[in-house]
Amino acid sequence: RTSPTIHETMAAHVTLAGDLNGDYVVDERLDDGRLVIRPDTSAEAINRRLGVEPISAEEFEQHFGHLPTDDEG
Repeated sequence: RTSPTIHETMAAHVTLAGDLNGDYVVDERLDDGRLVIRPDTSAEAINRRLGVEPISAEEFEQHFGHLPTDDEG
């Protein structure tokens, strides 16, 4: 196998629909064209699966108040 190109060094993301569905990451591209994939466990993919979005700092403070600080920074 030749050395990977810039595109091969970045993780390729795929979405499956059918008997298997969801977000996956390509781990390996085999010489015969097959792909080795695994579930995408990034925070963004988990949020999509759960149907949630991160809240802003302002929303956080509205719900939970100010967090204590250690007076640094």
